[in-house]
Amino acid sequence: MIRKSIIFTDVPLLKAFQYREIFQLVPFFYFEGMPFSKYSRHFPAVLEYECEDKEEALPIIEAELLNRGLSEDVVKLGRTLPESQRVKREILHLLTALTNYCFFEYNASVGYYGVQAPMDDFSTLSPKETEKFNNQISHWTIPAYLYPKVGELLQQQTFTDCTEFCEEAANFLDYYTNNPDANHQKQIQFPPAMEICLDRYLAMRGDMRKGVRHCISLLADGVEFFDYKRSVSTMATIASIEGMANIDFKLYGTADEKKRPTARFVRYLKRYVAGRSEEKYKQYYSRRGEICHDGTIFLGDDDLYGDINEQDRDWLLRLEIQQAARIALYNWLRRKLNNTPTRS
Repeated sequence: MIRKSIIFTDVPLLKAFQYREIFQLVPFFYFEGMPFSKYSRHFPAVLEYECEDKEEALPIIEAELLNRGLSEDVVKLGRTLPESQRVKREILHLLTALTNYCFFEYNASVGYYGVQAPMDDFSTLSPKETEKFNNQISHWTIPAYLYPKVGELLQQQTFTDCTEFCEEAANFLDYYTNNPDANHQKQIQFPPAMEICLDRYLAMRGDMRKGVRHCISLLADGVEFFDYKRSVSTMATIASIEGMANIDFKLYGTADEKKRPTARFVRYLKRYVAGRSEEKYKQYYSRRGEICHDGTIFLGDDDLYGDINEQDRDWLLRLEIQQAARIALYNWLRRKLNNTPTRS
């Protein structure tokens, strides 16, 4: 069945993207009444995806929910949530790992104090509205995206009929290396051969699929935390590269190749990013050791007003590692897997 969910991106989605009959990304303006603030850096979109209507028992809370008066129909809907969440999370992680953007959803279980900002420009506020804004009291806020017709939207069982679709970039290397930072992007664009990468990933089975899925999840976490938890972000990204390097070595490594972690790490990046950057890849792995073994975090995590030049160098290094992980994953998935052993 088709499920729909409101998700967010860090760059506006101005045209739809459809991957076969499996999922589709739809810009928010296709749906009447969806709110948007000019001040927001979270751009809403709708993810529509095919998902098996699979029920899973909720042994810990199911009886309690029924005792509280929830109907059997509501509890039944809750039994389908785990599979729906797994499929949605997998799609969001894939999109984040294979593009230059972050695709995410809100965690409604985590709240925070906040005040309400106007949807329109501050200059349009009347004196009374300005006074009201300036004298707000913080309220406990639940992250949610609601409007009167949202329930109607999420219950629709067909893909939205879209008229314009995102174009693919002409060259994958330019796509990942020419100003890939979100602040330089006006709208979402996809790398060439995106469909092939998704085909290759979804064709995997068993332990292979699970291992690659975990590496993609780590990379997505690295992207999401890039600007906020620099050291944690880098550790997650490098762990993703390490995991993929291990998978690749098991599949394509030879007896005369070194099996040490550093050697596998460098081997993977040389093969799927560029073959003449061995010292740079060792630097990436060395930075991982400094964080993991020495507890040496990036300056920006420790001192917001520290040496700006050092922070700029750190930013560039972190961006290089992130984009190297994306390029390697992209090229690894494009590689023909005809001889890949699959595990059921």
